[in-house]
Amino acid sequence: MRSTHSLFVATIGCLAVAGRADDWPQWRGPNRDGVWNETGILETIPAAGLPVRWRAKVGNGYSGPVVAQGRVYVTDHVFDPEMERLLCFNEATGKPLWVHSYPCDYKDMEYGNGPRASPTVHDGKVYTIGTQGHLLCLNAAKGEVAWQKT
Repeated sequence: MRSTHSLFVATIGCLAVAGRADDWPQWRGPNRDGVWNETGILETIPAAGLPVRWRAKVGNGYSGPVVAQGRVYVTDHVFDPEMERLLCFNEATGKPLWVHSYPCDYKDMEYGNGPRASPTVHDGKVYTIGTQGHLLCLNAAKGEVAWQKT
């Protein structure tokens, strides 16, 4: 079964409808406790649905997007050629800012539908770990690799 993150990225794009929201730089938020301290959050979804600020097509994966310093980061898995990627989007517009990709063979994966670990952003760096254990640290603004362990 192939899935996409586009719903997640679109959701991130419409969460801050009234203005800029707090950063969510890692899995379960700033303190990894799943607590959201925003105010003015909708209690129910309107019948007409939520307004979508932007959408972005991304490949397969199970990691959630993270938001830090005006950027949205998400990992995915694409085919032909088979790669894992870390994508960075402008939080306000959805404009793609950079993509870092690397080959990742999924042929012997028992559960091979994409990365499972959400990126983490800290002190101007974004960290990811891929399905096959590719550990990367990139410059969060430019997407340049600071170091990697494969």
